[in-house]
Amino acid sequence: MKLRKGTYEIADTPSACARGLMFRSKPARILFRFGKPGRYSIHSFFVFFRFDAIYLDSGMRVLEKYLSVQPFVPLLVPKKQACYLLELPEGEGKKLKIGERIDLG
Repeated sequence: MKLRKGTYEIADTPSACARGLMFRSKPARILFRFGKPGRYSIHSFFVFFRFDAIYLDSGMRVLEKYLSVQPFVPLLVPKKQACYLLELPEGEGKKLKIGERIDLG
């Protein structure tokens, strides 16, 4: 999958990572950069639509996919350590396969 510059946001500060999709009126593509591998959990409190959560390794390869995450889920904990998280509008994550590399061209 290739994401063109300008079609996604980057969340690499604590405040941007904390906000994510919360309080938005419509879905967005957000790439979270964590800095080091870890099991970074998320929630969907105050997210009013479904979205796909894609965890990526240091090489931007898909490790885990959580499709159609519902609003107000208290905790989603990945099984593997990841360096990135890509939140996508619902349905876009279906196209991705485990091991596939994301190109941020």
